[in-house]
Amino acid sequence: LFPALLDASLRELRVLPLSMLISKWPLTQLIYNRYNIYPKIQHLPLVYGILSHVIAANIENYIRENSKLKIIDLRGIPIDPYGTLTFARAILDINQYNDSSYRHLTLSFGSPCQGKRRQLSIATTTDNNNNNGVGMQSSSSSSSKRLKLGHQLQLYIQCHIDQHNYNEVCELLKLENSYVNVNIVSLRCQEMGCKKVLSLLRFLKYHQMTDLNLDFNDLGGKYFQSLTDQLQQCTRLTTLNLAYNNFNRMEIALLSKTLLHLKVLKHIDLSGNRLNSVLHQLLANLTLSLKVMKLNYCCLTNGDLLDLAQSQLCQQLNQLHLESNNLSQKLDSLKHLMSRTNNLTVIKLRDNGIDAGACQLLCQAAPSIQHVIAKWNEEDMHHHDIP
Repeated sequence: LFPALLDASLRELRVLPLSMLISKWPLTQLIYNRYNIYPKIQHLPLVYGILSHVIAANIENYIRENSKLKIIDLRGIPIDPYGTLTFARAILDINQYNDSSYRHLTLSFGSPCQGKRRQLSIATTTDNNNNNGVGMQSSSSSSSKRLKLGHQLQLYIQCHIDQHNYNEVCELLKLENSYVNVNIVSLRCQEMGCKKVLSLLRFLKYHQMTDLNLDFNDLGGKYFQSLTDQLQQCTRLTTLNLAYNNFNRMEIALLSKTLLHLKVLKHIDLSGNRLNSVLHQLLANLTLSLKVMKLNYCCLTNGDLLDLAQSQLCQQLNQLHLESNNLSQKLDSLKHLMSRTNNLTVIKLRDNGIDAGACQLLCQAAPSIQHVIAKWNEEDMHHHDIP
């Protein structure tokens, strides 16, 4: 029911159905991670507003005497940096509740740039002489009863961290014995630099991380070896994005050693890094479980294509992205590569100067190919899918 109610909330531009679900039913788990239809991009501000309301509604349920809710699993919902910040601030405030304090938590729904914002205020009080506790309110007055916390709530989320929410997220991850235990299973870091990324990874639970996106973070430099040491502990990663980080040859060698430890990796993106003449180092250590490999803008040479063709990995890949590698000058090597594939169904060759005739010949070399995505020539700005 949760996905259906969330979709209804999006269409009706309100969060009432979701609030009623969590507040009125004695749920023990609220799981979204098996629902794969994501909201359209224009609805993202509303989505993180709804997710903030999930936290608020859960607080009211959670602090009830008979609360049963133990798990909220939102792994199916991508959260932008502002939504991540809302989560962090809300949970930091929740953790400040104690038997001798009075706290207010205000969650806002809507983008900071919007003029109108809806707010929900949650107040808690405790009194040693009577059973005062918690109330939900829209004004400063509160009805309350004694705060009772029978268990720790487990929250599983995807986080998008940037310079604006970095400090709050780090503070959140440092918490011990928090009322809400935050488990980050998917993480994207945006333009933070290697030092901050490294500091953040040290606070994470490595055994829970499945997706890690570190593109455009300029990861090279003196902290990179320490970063690769941390990555080696993320043994459950299935998706790793290290695109556009300008790795040098020494850093590629360090990264290669790290890949030996990522045994269940299925997707890797190394686009935007100069891998010419060093790709073989990575191929030697990549797991055979890999299904999708992205090598766009990598300055690949004929030798790199032949190395990929001779690797065992070539026969396991389902998708291969080779855009913008000037492959029109390397058609023989590319044809040999495609002839060595057994499971490859999609290959992307945009911006390589490959014309339609050459593309047809390449398709004939790989019977398993279902789609070739290419730009026929520099003048044709349309992309074509070839069955």
